[in-house]
Amino acid sequence: MKFAAKGPKRALVSIDKRRARPYSCRMLRPRIQFRLAALFALGLPLAACFDSSPGPEKVREADELTRAGQYDEAIALYREHMEERLALDNRPQWENPHFYLLLIGDVQLGRGEPEAALATYEEAERAQLDPPLISDRYRAVGRWYEEHGQYQKALDLLGKYRDRDPLLFDVMLDRIAKELTAQEDTQAHQGKR
Repeated sequence: MKFAAKGPKRALVSIDKRRARPYSCRMLRPRIQFRLAALFALGLPLAACFDSSPGPEKVREADELTRAGQYDEAIALYREHMEERLALDNRPQWENPHFYLLLIGDVQLGRGEPEAALATYEEAERAQLDPPLISDRYRAVGRWYEEHGQYQKALDLLGKYRDRDPLLFDVMLDRIAKELTAQEDTQAHQGKR
């Protein structure tokens, strides 16, 4: 089907009847092809930087164990992999194997252990991981408390780590304080009856 476009240029645009999209997407293909070629060209030298040791298989196995609900085994594999990477003398300078502490904390939080997750995130912070990554995890623990109705714990936690990212923490603190206030008002109103 063809139609004339509105505006100063009255070009005909083809429409694919099956998808109801203009064929003009084809105009992007050379650009996309160039980007893919550039990524491939950059990816080959970067692939040489990665160690071909059995470590990545451990991480994949730990991920699979996590998905299967075998959390203790997954945590043990993450820790084992982290220790192996820390012991390497020829590890890339940019690599911080303590990153796996974040994954361990995520597993702990996912299985309902916010205190253990918090301790693991604090350990990751002491290992000098990227502060925004740590900040996100502290907020995730606060969100876990909020979702489980433990508003005061969420407020205490977010207040304690507020200096990591005041704007985002304040947004959460404000929302949770409003929820807590509304909950207290409801309880007080029901108590008067």
